[in-house]
Amino acid sequence: MPYTDLRDWIDTLRKDGELVDVSHPVDWNLEIGAITRRVYDTLAPAPLFTNIKDYPGHRILAAPIGLSARNRYARIALALDLPPAASLQSITEEYLRRRKTPVPPKIVSRAPCQENVFTGEDIDLFKLPVPFQHEGDGGRYIGTWHSNISKDPSTGWVNYGMYRLMVHDRNHMGGIVAHVQHFNQHLTAHRERNQRMEFAVAIGTEPVTALMSATNLPEYISEADVVGGLRGEPLDLVRCKTVDLFVPATSEIIIEGYLDPDELRDEGPFGEYTGYLASGKGPRPLYRVTAVTHRDDPILTMSCMGVPIDDSAVIMPITEAAEIYRELKEGYGFPIRFVYMPPAGVTHLVVVSTKVPDTTYVNRLAMALWSTKAGRIHCNSLIVVNDDIDITDMQQVIWAWTTRMHPIRGIWQVPNTFVSALLPWPTPEERAKRHGGRVLFDATWPADWPADWVPKVSSFEAAWPRNIQQQVLDQWKTYGF
Repeated sequence: MPYTDLRDWIDTLRKDGELVDVSHPVDWNLEIGAITRRVYDTLAPAPLFTNIKDYPGHRILAAPIGLSARNRYARIALALDLPPAASLQSITEEYLRRRKTPVPPKIVSRAPCQENVFTGEDIDLFKLPVPFQHEGDGGRYIGTWHSNISKDPSTGWVNYGMYRLMVHDRNHMGGIVAHVQHFNQHLTAHRERNQRMEFAVAIGTEPVTALMSATNLPEYISEADVVGGLRGEPLDLVRCKTVDLFVPATSEIIIEGYLDPDELRDEGPFGEYTGYLASGKGPRPLYRVTAVTHRDDPILTMSCMGVPIDDSAVIMPITEAAEIYRELKEGYGFPIRFVYMPPAGVTHLVVVSTKVPDTTYVNRLAMALWSTKAGRIHCNSLIVVNDDIDITDMQQVIWAWTTRMHPIRGIWQVPNTFVSALLPWPTPEERAKRHGGRVLFDATWPADWPADWVPKVSSFEAAWPRNIQQQVLDQWKTYGF
């Protein structure tokens, strides 16, 4: 059964050993961030902080989708109501199966997220236990695991995204917005109409909403519809108190307001998913808050990004890679086996395993991948290998890369393409223009080689008869292993 709310999911995490209740007093200033980073490094369960300095009655759930020492992808599997031991490939396949049947949301008139309502002078974002995460951050970040909700003024298309949010003062926030993101597309449309843009931020939703907010879907696709499909049940939405938007009804915290498209205020830096204190301090969109609503005893959710592997790097190998896979397989009909984003590559390395039907195929595949929403934003480095390689095993990928890729002909560099402002390698000029580059590493056997020129693989599975393989496996313990 799908989770009704965050608290329902927390109960499941606790039952499956994927959550630790931290009742010891902790400080919102740096300590919670440090504990959370250590959780990622040790693959420990998600911490639920229940005794936060200065904030009695408030709680913080951190590292909600972090990797697990017991079952690597247990938390994201549980989020999708799958067994905690589910493999990466089985999670991806189930995601794609459910993704095909969207379920529209259901509108409700009353909602837990509006048990407490604050407007006007009663608004104070600092009444929430907003953490100061990393030394050197530009401020306290309330939005690190949440949903930014906006609407296109001409079509009514609603987008859910996840864009960082720093608290400026009691009723203003700021954040970086990439020009390729749908949120910025909506903001631009409002600027062209000389209108302010309304927004809502949902914090502490049931788990699937946050997952889809961090996934790059194509234009005009409603994340709320996809959430319903993944849950197998409509997502309940309620109308906001001060803006014309609907939000997940069982959210823990809702922040409402508007942006003047040309109003900016300095924001940043922030310890980002790339593993660096990224993007510096600079003028960025200003969010004016018109209402804050929340449940009784609310739970703020957070991800403490940094050197891999954190929540963002766990999601991408499943939802983002699945979206690329879906577009390449269903949209283009490419004979690919699988698409993988190694977590340590912080979403900017993509590996594809595929059949290679002709000599121009790999370059065509690369161009198609880079034109997808997720590929355009993330994939600066692409490795393509033959379909005999298990690309979730980086040992096999590196082997194919070093033995099948020609060091000259196998590398294709593409200049003057989009680059994320959060990557550290662009020059100052490239960063200002958001221009960088992309590279394809073709680690496949040339399609025009004679069949007898492709060497036979000398592995356990390929270099011995099946009966000998089975004999060795059956007697493994007998041998003394």
